[in-house]
Amino acid sequence: MDLLIAVGLLMAVVQMSHAHPHVFIDVRVDVQFSADGLSGIQVEWVFDAMFGSSLIADYDRNKNGRFDAGEIAHIEKEAFSNLVNFNYFTYIIDGGKRRDISQVSDFKASIFGKTVKYAFFIPLEYSYDKIDGDRFIGFFDKTNYCDFQFNAARPFSVSAPPGIDIVAKIVNTKDGWVRNRAFEELRIQYKKR
Repeated sequence: MDLLIAVGLLMAVVQMSHAHPHVFIDVRVDVQFSADGLSGIQVEWVFDAMFGSSLIADYDRNKNGRFDAGEIAHIEKEAFSNLVNFNYFTYIIDGGKRRDISQVSDFKASIFGKTVKYAFFIPLEYSYDKIDGDRFIGFFDKTNYCDFQFNAARPFSVSAPPGIDIVAKIVNTKDGWVRNRAFEELRIQYKKR
């Protein structure tokens, strides 16, 4: 009986050690509209100093304090492209339905102070005549290894041509399909005048 209790406690400790984030990511987005509709989202992730410094140690191979094109290509291949299997930790709720992210473009990595910033573009094609309720954009790692928070000072911006009415704000929500806990999302409502 004591052996069963010990094994049970060990399993609980192991599970608890995996139940908290190890990487903290500060997020900023620029939601981009064109004359035709919502065209995409420019995303920036700034990593915590500990994870960022490990990326710098691994990928700034010439130790010049910046990532050159070859180093960025290695980062994209080895430390970014696999995120397609996790929807780039990004979700979009469109009219109550989840939209998976299957592609991104224009990946960049840069040394940002003592850490690293990733930037990439999520192309979308939402025309103004196919608006079905609010759009929600969020970042979430269901394994809870990475913790995403919108940048407190500048969480988002919106780029749009004249004649578009847009309301966008960060909201706290709770949605069981992601993880039964509260987290932040960007809610966007828009219409063409």
